[in-house]
Amino acid sequence: MGGSSLGPEVLAETFPPKSGFPKLHVLDSTDPAQVRAMENAVDLSKTLFIVSSKSGGTTEPNVMKDYFFARVAETIGTERAGHHFIAVTDPGSSLEKVATKQGFARIFHGDPSIGGRYSVLSPFGLVPAATAGIDIRTLIKHTLSMQRSCGPDVPPRENPGVQLGLAMGMPVLRAGTR
Repeated sequence: MGGSSLGPEVLAETFPPKSGFPKLHVLDSTDPAQVRAMENAVDLSKTLFIVSSKSGGTTEPNVMKDYFFARVAETIGTERAGHHFIAVTDPGSSLEKVATKQGFARIFHGDPSIGGRYSVLSPFGLVPAATAGIDIRTLIKHTLSMQRSCGPDVPPRENPGVQLGLAMGMPVLRAGTR
């Protein structure tokens, strides 16, 4: 939910599903209809759930984890349910403790100094991306290239970030002057 899911959601919408890798679905809602639609869209016995929460104490991801863990346990048994879950969380969080207790397949630690909204290039975005078959090396390579291209030393006319901002903002500014 929130910042830790925005990056993976953009990646899921930007990159097409890759053959041989699972399709990345992102559930960022507690709306019962959306939860049910997600549950109906996947095979619970074959789905890998990635539970992301920096603090591990956020209500919404915990409720979703509890719900889907119970549904997977009903489908394949409680003793095997944890094998269908991965946690991405900051070290020492309550989610890490629960994931250990429930036998999650893997726990990935985030960097506590990175806020959720900025975490797409941390394990919060890279774990879902890699799971879906996105080439992480290429993603990072292009990211570093754009970081240099958008640097403070790049003149505005040559800076793609500035140009994108202008392209997005000018229609709004023009509409406001009428």
